Amino acid sequence: MDTLLYWVAIPMVANIFLIFFVILSLRRLMRRLEDEAVHKAVDRVLASLAPLVDQARDLSQSFDEQLREKQRLIQSLNENLDRRITALSLMVNRTEATLKAAESQRHTSESMDLQGAVLDLADQGRDAERIARDLAVSPGEVSLILELKRKLDALSR
Repeated sequence: MDTLLYWVAIPMVANIFLIFFVILSLRRLMRRLEDEAVHKAVDRVLASLAPLVDQARDLSQSFDEQLREKQRLIQSLNENLDRRITALSLMVNRTEATLKAAESQRHTSESMDLQGAVLDLADQGRDAERIARDLAVSPGEVSLILELKRKLDALSR
């Protein structure tokens, strides 16, 4: 029986070890195949994404350049507007000065016209109150003009 055990048990144990090693080898092989399949799938995905990444990078660079160009354009427009505002401000100041000078001359000529009208009406024999009503000015102003005229006449004689 010992020999029978020897001839049956030992090959059986050897077969069990062989089956165990074959199963382990198959599992390792399957894992490697799965790993290779995963790596291939990842490589395919990366290969398909690479052009998209390149396009996105190119697009980003294009947007950056366009943004810089827009900023330069805005800067240029701001500088032009500042120059125009300064020029317009100078024009407004000159115009105001010219208007003040013209208004001063007009006021002087109106004053001279008023004096002439008062003196003409006084020469026609009208009194100060009537002249004031006719010219729509205060009686004091008419009296002042007439009084100054009398004093100038007295000095010139």
